[in-house]
Amino acid sequence: MIIIAAPAGYGKTSLLIDFAHQVEWPVCWYALDPLDQDLFRFAAYLITALQARFPKFGEAALMTLQNISQEQPNLDVLVAAIVNDAYEHIDEHFILVLDDFHLVDSSKPVNQFINRFLQDMDENCHIITASRTLLTLPDLPLMVARSQVGGLSFEELAFLPSEIQGFFLQNQHEAIPDSQAEELARQSEGWITGLLLSAQMAGQEMADRLRTARVSGIGLYEYLAQQVLEQQPEDVQLFLLRTSLLEEFDARLCEDVIGKPLGLSRIPWARLMDYTLRSNLFILPVDQETQWLRYH
Repeated sequence: MIIIAAPAGYGKTSLLIDFAHQVEWPVCWYALDPLDQDLFRFAAYLITALQARFPKFGEAALMTLQNISQEQPNLDVLVAAIVNDAYEHIDEHFILVLDDFHLVDSSKPVNQFINRFLQDMDENCHIITASRTLLTLPDLPLMVARSQVGGLSFEELAFLPSEIQGFFLQNQHEAIPDSQAEELARQSEGWITGLLLSAQMAGQEMADRLRTARVSGIGLYEYLAQQVLEQQPEDVQLFLLRTSLLEEFDARLCEDVIGKPLGLSRIPWARLMDYTLRSNLFILPVDQETQWLRYH
């Protein structure tokens, strides 16, 4: 399994679309949404995604799904039916893409299903997940220890200065010198969505475009509010808004500067920091112990 985990706007889906067009193996694509937190819906659409590329697969798996009790679903029976159906009807290597997995990661049944599916599926099945958050599969540490899992983070997806030059040359027909590309990389930290928005600001000097976007909020606030901020619980929204005023912070500084935790739940500062870090909410650790954080 390959896990691609990065914040919104780092090009996870675009990367996978390009990969799907270039790879020789068949690609089964499952674009998740919040309704897929329901185990039966998730399993049905996963079977359908495989069936779209392998028409002979799925009949037995869907029949088993229909006969399983929704009140007390037997995961072992369901996973075994899908695995056995695939073993009978899928001989070649293939890739299963689970896009936007963060939308279902809070579902315990779905996580348990995927965890068991990974353990039982034949070696010709290769799974790639794209998520804004780190996965919380029960056996993920064990799979990492066995070298069964690889991954990409925002650090690998961030554009380098040379890639920024190629981006503007291809999309804007504009050649920019090394110094300006390095400045854009420093200001954006390689965030492709920020680069796309800055490229739309025609009539400005290249080095000033991203800076203008960051100062004025043109386009950026609407994107981040819709894609990130509005999707979070109230406590997390308040945490992000208040701590964004600080260059760097730890739990003690939040307590001293902001006071008691915000929101109805009064979640402790340390837990909020841990949640935002695991959820890739544009926050990076400053020290190795991850006690201090900063926004990027």
